[in-house]
Amino acid sequence: MKEKNSFPSLNKEALLEGIKLESAYCHRPKGCYLAKVSFREDLSSLLPYLKPQVKALYYEPENILIFKWKRGETFYKISLQGDLLKFGVVSDKDEAREVFSDLIEYLRELFTKMDEIEPDLKPVKRPQALEIYKYLPKTNCKDCGEITCLAFAAKISMAEAEPEDCPHLNKENLELLRSLLE
Repeated sequence: MKEKNSFPSLNKEALLEGIKLESAYCHRPKGCYLAKVSFREDLSSLLPYLKPQVKALYYEPENILIFKWKRGETFYKISLQGDLLKFGVVSDKDEAREVFSDLIEYLRELFTKMDEIEPDLKPVKRPQALEIYKYLPKTNCKDCGEITCLAFAAKISMAEAEPEDCPHLNKENLELLRSLLE
């Protein structure tokens, strides 16, 4: 584990200039990008302390944490692995800078509270879309907003939708899906 006495020396201004954008697949009328920032230091030691504070989507202890993070009214998917931070979806470099700046402040604040946080080393894996699909009604009714039940299952797998978004899911399958996603 990381010694808890100093936050990694991150030069936020230099890192802001180092943000790279790559195209992401989505249906937004405005830009749709994934932002990437490389650090000089490996931040993996923060992961066991960060995991209990966020909604973890995927976690390999001491290696990678993918989680949802809310900024304002928007949720961003964040991936922190070693010295690489990825987040999205952002519309442009200005939004990427704002999100990154707030995220670094969040991490700094978390670091100050590490002594109060019980580290979590339990891995997290999201179920694959086909595993989720087994529990859906397979009607392709589009009432959830997706074209097919399989597309909806993929959204649940990526934590971009919740099982409750399907109005035709029976109570038993809803409970089974909830337990699968825990």
